Amino acid sequence: MTSQDPGPVLSQHSGMVAASAGRVRELVLAVPTGEFSGAEVPLVIGGQGDRRVLITGGPEVFRAIVTGTPMTIEVDQDAGWVQARGEWWWCGRFSVEEDSSGHTLVRQQTFNCAAGPAGRLVPFTVGRGHRQAGEQALRRLLDDLAQSLDCKTWLLPDR
Repeated sequence: MTSQDPGPVLSQHSGMVAASAGRVRELVLAVPTGEFSGAEVPLVIGGQGDRRVLITGGPEVFRAIVTGTPMTIEVDQDAGWVQARGEWWWCGRFSVEEDSSGHTLVRQQTFNCAAGPAGRLVPFTVGRGHRQAGEQALRRLLDDLAQSLDCKTWLLPDR
């Protein structure tokens, strides 16, 4: 497993969770195997509604099929991140870090995995909605964590 970024960062969003990093990591980095839908879908793929998701493999690299689209999910427990990579250009990563305030910092990053001329075009073509989609993914994750951990969560301003 490599902790190297899969490509240039297209966008990044951060939020805080008023819970210990250990509890947050346990939920965010969890990738069970099997067939799931709705609230059962792992947080890294969240927001699938009633669509069926099939996940196989593990414990560091998983394969997922989301409505016919193959994805790769990677987990690096030591570095504290989980990422889902799909299509030919996109990778979304959630990382979890202990914050000096005693809360937990959760970061969502969207990476451009395309190379060459296609990679330079991604932000203006298929990737143009990455900023909004990344923020929505983090909001969903924070909402799920607030409910699961019965704690406060909040989005941090973009820097």
